[in-house]
Amino acid sequence: MNVSTLRFTKILLCFVCLTCFARETSAQAIPYARDFNMPRARVEQALKDLQAYSGQKLPVLDGFVATPDKPLDRYERGFYQFSVELLPGDAGGTIVRLSAKITAWYADRDISKSGYQVLPSNGRLELDFLDRLEEKLAGKPLSAVSPALNSPQAPQPKLDLSGARAAATMAAPLPQAAQQPDEIALLRNQRVAGEKRVQQLTAELQNLQELQHTQAHPRNLIVVKKPRTPVYAKNTENSRVLFEAAANDEFEFLDEEAEWIHITISGDSRGFVRRNSVELPEGLAARLPSAAAGPEEEFTGFRIEREETGDFPGDWAPLKGKKVRIFTVQPLSQNPKETGPNARLNYCLALFEKGLREASAGNPTPEGVVVIFDAADGGIAAATSANIENFSAGSLQGEAFWQQGYLDPPDAFAPTPK
Repeated sequence: MNVSTLRFTKILLCFVCLTCFARETSAQAIPYARDFNMPRARVEQALKDLQAYSGQKLPVLDGFVATPDKPLDRYERGFYQFSVELLPGDAGGTIVRLSAKITAWYADRDISKSGYQVLPSNGRLELDFLDRLEEKLAGKPLSAVSPALNSPQAPQPKLDLSGARAAATMAAPLPQAAQQPDEIALLRNQRVAGEKRVQQLTAELQNLQELQHTQAHPRNLIVVKKPRTPVYAKNTENSRVLFEAAANDEFEFLDEEAEWIHITISGDSRGFVRRNSVELPEGLAARLPSAAAGPEEEFTGFRIEREETGDFPGDWAPLKGKKVRIFTVQPLSQNPKETGPNARLNYCLALFEKGLREASAGNPTPEGVVVIFDAADGGIAAATSANIENFSAGSLQGEAFWQQGYLDPPDAFAPTPK
């Protein structure tokens, strides 16, 4: 293990430990209390007048919550509600003890991870409300309305608890079960220090990750575009599906074969994916000769002799008597790899998609595509426009697509058994 990797590992472990500490401390709802020289009934009526028991929306979260472990711009629909306790104070007074529970919707890029989450309050809501309650009980005009009704500008955290303010806010006697002011202050200081350290480690960790990614990330990785993309054992739709890749999965590029990409799965395992289902790196895409060519132009074993639109030349029920796009093609090679059954099926798929693109501009639009092989052992392949669209979208794949299509005779498109 080199020095850079060892340093990266140590920072990562330290980062995880401090993150866990910050989460534990920030998740605790810190109560704020103040002693009012008023009877309980009057204090309770003032709380009702100020709507202390009903929740309020927060137009912004910045300035009201402690630093969360996720970006604040991913949260929306902020909402807070106070938990209020009334306790007997000195000389017939009343202690108001409250804490704010803030919730917001977290919009994750992965929809399954989205949902409402509880965010820790930084004390701004509690202190502001206690100020307003004090003004209400003293008969003074309120200096401000609820923070949720103010102009939605990000306020600054209000956590200056020094001097007389700290004594008025935190020195009220609480039940023995409650946390003491010294313990709360200590916990807050530890949390602030932990959050600052986490921020420092996060920045350093990101720098090291970028450096490691730049130095070690291969430049020949293809990226899967859509979820449930099939990875085949061979470069044909009739071959066995090894597994279905998820969106953004990366595989090492080995070779290109017509519209197929040969990839490394893991170790010595290999597979094939359709080229139109993956994204190629810029350098690799520019280097491949067929990068700018249409799928049907990648096949050198066939040539299109004629293209026309006419009635379906057969009795197949889905297209009988209907207008179709017809391609008449001729084999140019005797090499089975270039013009054999597998090559024919793959060439038909390319022409199906070509015919569907061209048919979309026609009026009326043909209801299918037909490929006629003009050879001694030729055959006819056909598919409806709806099935071709489903195939292009990935909802109809492999053997299921051909089972719903038309192959005549079937032997012309079936590989010869060994």
